[in-house]
Amino acid sequence: MNPVILHVDMDAFFVSVEQLYDSTLRGKPVIVGGNPNQRGVVAAASYEARRYGVHSAMPLTQAARLCPQAIFLRPHCERYQAASEQIREIFQEFSPQVEMVSVDEAYLNLTGTERLFGSPFRAAHRLHEEIARRANLPCSIGIARSRVIAKIASDQAKPNSILWVMAGQEAAFLSPLPVEKIPGVGKVTQKHLRDLGVLKVGDLPGLGQDALESRLGQHGLALYALAKGADELEETFSSETWNLEDRAKSISHEETFEQDVLDPAALYAVLADLSQRVAARLRQEGLFARTITLKLRYANFRTITRAETLTESANRDGVILHTARRLLEQNWDRRQKVRLLGVQASGLGPQAGQTNLWTAATEEKWGRVLAAADRLRERFGFSSVQLATALPPAKTKNPVRTTRAGKTIQRSS
Repeated sequence: MNPVILHVDMDAFFVSVEQLYDSTLRGKPVIVGGNPNQRGVVAAASYEARRYGVHSAMPLTQAARLCPQAIFLRPHCERYQAASEQIREIFQEFSPQVEMVSVDEAYLNLTGTERLFGSPFRAAHRLHEEIARRANLPCSIGIARSRVIAKIASDQAKPNSILWVMAGQEAAFLSPLPVEKIPGVGKVTQKHLRDLGVLKVGDLPGLGQDALESRLGQHGLALYALAKGADELEETFSSETWNLEDRAKSISHEETFEQDVLDPAALYAVLADLSQRVAARLRQEGLFARTITLKLRYANFRTITRAETLTESANRDGVILHTARRLLEQNWDRRQKVRLLGVQASGLGPQAGQTNLWTAATEEKWGRVLAAADRLRERFGFSSVQLATALPPAKTKNPVRTTRAGKTIQRSS
């Protein structure tokens, strides 16, 4: 029996949710992120805005220049979280194995469900209809026997369509696609492949397995297997080589302030919030970080980054926060106002550092506490459970924030 994996990606999710609350936004260039004259970045853009070159993570001022007629909206995170919870409930009606990769993206394992839902395409069509009927949101669905092919298929299906890559057709499907369509192929890998004359996935087999392994290591072997198709694909993916390569190389959250900040208490509160978000994302990915990096940008745009390597890999809120706060205290020039603050976790792996007998019980308790906190945040929103240091100071005006840049995930290159 071939595995049946669905990758569901909600189309322009934040914009689509906003259109539920204001139907006049439909068919218009809409940008979620904040006011065009404010600091911050684009969180999402409608397809009408994308035609002008607007994309996520672009500075709002640049988006305004490219598409001056766009409608700019401030984000409503509680709306997006509620919509995400609704579609998660729909997913769980189709499979007990649902992995929410983010608020608007998920993998579903439908292997062995044909007697319930029919063929993979029929099941995906039914899921697509249920999401449209009950959530009134568009999505794109990729179907394949592996996660990576399903993800590529959903991207090719956009917007609001379904694409099934049948077993044995993987190589034919991938061959004409640019290599950067493969998850995990970033700018560095693209350059290596371009130097070797590889522009499309179909060019990879011609290089040979040895050449790709010599140049790119295990990633090269995974790329070769992917380009060759079914037999090699299953053999390579069963060892989870690709899954490790496709995991985040680093995870970060950062905040740009509308008004430059000099108040230490306000900065510490934001730093705590960012650290918790990074830690929660690590736990969601099943990863532990070895290195924590602080990003600090002053009002004059001078930017510094400082990193510290932990003695043991971790994904606990407190460990990341204490490290980030120490870096801030050691490196912040308190005479200068701060424009942007960021926290990054890198050196990621699937295992925690070694614990001794004296700390094992404490670590286990913390693990249960954080798991409970994550469940509450999933249900009631991230701000429902916070470290005390993340709360705005009572006597200090909390700095007005622009659109949160959100998680930044750098894939292996």
